[in-house]
Amino acid sequence: MKFWRVALMSLMAAACADLPQGSGAIPAPRVAAHQHLISPAFSKEVLHDAPVQDGAYLLKLLDQAGIRRGVVLSMGYSFADERKKLPNPDLQTSEENDWTSKQMVASHGRLIGFCGVNPLRDAALAEVDRCLRLPRMVGIKLHFGNSGVSLQNPQHLSRLKQLFALANARRAPIVVHLRTRTDKPYTPEEARLFLKELLPVAPDIVVQVAHMADSGPGFRPEGQAAFDVFASAIERGDPRTRNLYFDECSIPWVDSPAEESAAIARAIRRVGVKRIFFGSDMFTGGNPAPAESWNIFKAKVPLTPAEFRAIASNVPPYMRR
Repeated sequence: MKFWRVALMSLMAAACADLPQGSGAIPAPRVAAHQHLISPAFSKEVLHDAPVQDGAYLLKLLDQAGIRRGVVLSMGYSFADERKKLPNPDLQTSEENDWTSKQMVASHGRLIGFCGVNPLRDAALAEVDRCLRLPRMVGIKLHFGNSGVSLQNPQHLSRLKQLFALANARRAPIVVHLRTRTDKPYTPEEARLFLKELLPVAPDIVVQVAHMADSGPGFRPEGQAAFDVFASAIERGDPRTRNLYFDECSIPWVDSPAEESAAIARAIRRVGVKRIFFGSDMFTGGNPAPAESWNIFKAKVPLTPAEFRAIASNVPPYMRR
């Protein structure tokens, strides 16, 4: 997840008022598969006292969009970002995952949660194993940029292999923000290593690449190059991609230029609409609410009504069991 400038929020709100609101031929998505909450701790430590957004608040946003169910990715990993220099990041990670679980339980079946960890922490594997035993916590969220992960670092790659193996053993799906930190090169090699080294370790679980292998807003050349690695593998029938999916969360945005929007549509068609999930990220810092995000997607990306209907109907396999 990436926070945008707060000033962008008013621009988006004004623009969204003029976007087509869907004719009924294109329904709302059945699932919002990439969402976040703002806990009291996350608000205080990271967002400088931004308003808390708990599970009940997210359900109101989903109701406004006509979306029944959501996937909540715990912000636990954010506390273990060494740049924040927090005093007890492992404890705060666990507490954030605990809080997220409680919100999931209170949703009465509408929300499921993913455990957030920084995979480079010594405590990461134990926290994943613990967190997956919490009520309504079914998967793992990894954020390579926030956590400082580079798959070209052999030690990082080794730790990720351990975590993917654990996830596979626990049949826990993974959502991964693949893009690296802005101060590190993001090249197709990251995607190639992900395909070659990590997907084979977790052949039995869904792996959902967030933001279509970019980070949003927009679909930048580096993200397109990384996505191309996965799309090419899917096109040639690579068995490692059997359970590989993507979310389009925050990629199309209100000011997406035509050429970028066209690139998003081409990318989606290469992998097939059945591999694409809707999500709208965290409602803060300029990110639109789910209803606005869906309208932006429909307005900006040149897909057909049939393709939008197919994406709207997608339910991640981990929510079908």
